[in-house]
Amino acid sequence: MSLNVKSAIILAAGFGKRMRHLTHEVPKPLINFKGKPLIQYSIDFLESLNVQEIVINVHYKSDQIKEFVRSLNNSKIKISDESSEILDTGGGVKKAMGLINGKESIVINSDVLWNEEQASSLKEMDSMFVQNSCDSLLCLSPLKNTKGYKGEGDFVFLNNNKIRRYQNNDQSPFVYCGAQIISIDSFIDFEEDVFSINKIWNRSISNDRLMGFKNNNDVFHIGSVETLDRFNEK
Repeated sequence: MSLNVKSAIILAAGFGKRMRHLTHEVPKPLINFKGKPLIQYSIDFLESLNVQEIVINVHYKSDQIKEFVRSLNNSKIKISDESSEILDTGGGVKKAMGLINGKESIVINSDVLWNEEQASSLKEMDSMFVQNSCDSLLCLSPLKNTKGYKGEGDFVFLNNNKIRRYQNNDQSPFVYCGAQIISIDSFIDFEEDVFSINKIWNRSISNDRLMGFKNNNDVFHIGSVETLDRFNEK
C-alpha cells in the first residue's frame, strides 16, 4: 500500500539530557540498540511506508549524524541543519517542512522504536488524515500501552476524534507517542522560528482542527538509560 502523504521528517536535534553519560560522546539518535543506531529504526520504518523523501533535523553533535546519513548513500534523505541554533520541536518541523515537496508530512521522533505494528497504524492515519479536515493528526496511545513514559497523560478524545489537552481527573487519558501527520497550513501566519510544537497544537485545538488517532499497539519510548537497558533485556 502506498501512502497519500509522501514526505516524512525525523526529529533528531535534541540533546538527550536524560542519557547524558551516553550522549557525552554520541548524539542520542546514534545510540546503539540491539545492533543498530536508534535513528536507523526510524529510517527503516519510513522506508517500509515507501515515503519519497525524508528530512532529518540535526543540532547536537550534528556532524556525527550527517556523517552517518552520508554513509547510507540514500538519495531520499535531506538534512535540515540547526547546527547554529536549535529551533525546538515546532521550529524544527517548520524549517524541515520548507525542504519537502508536498503540503503535509509525517513527523516522527527518533527515540521511539518504530516497527511493523506502528507501520500499520501510520497507514490508517494516512487514510484518516486525507478523509478529514484538520491541521494535524496525532498518534495517541492509551497510558497502559506507552512503555517508558512517565506522566498522567497528554490528551483526551472528544467526539469525531477531535482531542483536547488532558486535565486532572480526566478519564481514559492518551499519550502522544511521537508520530503525527501535519499540514504546512498549521504554520500559516505563525512568525516565530524557535518554539515548541505545543504552540501549534494549542492553536489547532482552539480552531477545532486537531485530531487524534487511537493507536492500540505498544509504544516503546527510549527516554532514559533505564528504559534503554530494560528494553535491551527483552
